[in-house]
Formats: sequence, C-alpha cells, structure tokens
Amino acid sequence: MPQLLLTVLLIAIGWFFLIRPQQARVREQRAMVADLKVGDRVISAGGIHGVVASVADTTVDLQVAPEVVLTLARAAVVRRLSADGQTHDSDSGTPRNQTSQPPSNGAPQGGIL
Repeated sequence: MPQLLLTVLLIAIGWFFLIRPQQARVREQRAMVADLKVGDRVISAGGIHGVVASVADTTVDLQVAPEVVLTLARAAVVRRLSADGQTHDSDSGTPRNQTSQPPSNGAPQGGIL
C-alpha cells in the first residue's frame, strides 16, 4: 500500500509541475494563433519577422519586405509583437526588444548582393 501511495503522489507531482504548465502554454499559443488579424506584427518559428497581410483557415501571408509576401502555416507563428516592437518573454514576463535598427548610411544589410 505505501508503494502505491508513493507512486500516485509522484505522478500527481509530475502532472502538476510538468504537464499542466505545458498544457497552459499550448492553450495560450492556440488562442494567439486563432486571434491573428491583418496588420499584426509577428515572429515565425523560423525567426522571420513580418506583418500579417492576410489570414486563411490554415495559412497566414506575412509581408516581410515591400512586395515580398511569404505564406506560412498558422501554427508557425509563435509570437505577436506589440506596435512598439516589444514582446514579452513567456518565462519571465519581462519585455524584450525584438527589433533592430538599420544603420543610417543606407548600406545594404547582410545577404548576397
């Protein structure tokens, strides 16, 4: 009987500290993806920053540059940015700056020319 009680107690502790918080994060992610609308600034799972250009049932079109639109699965959107470029760290709740400022000299940024 004590082994059974200990086993049940360990399973309950594991559920409370591991499974339950993960389920809450999944619910929050699904709610955010379901609430996407045109004009939202988002970050994809691959790290692509963009503005939602259109929303379909299973896909989202992101405008990443003028006249450059990418089609992604809705589930690939992992974070929504506020208008000032701030997002909140899901673990600590502290805001982080997610935007970088291009240099003012007009030089091209990274990539192949």
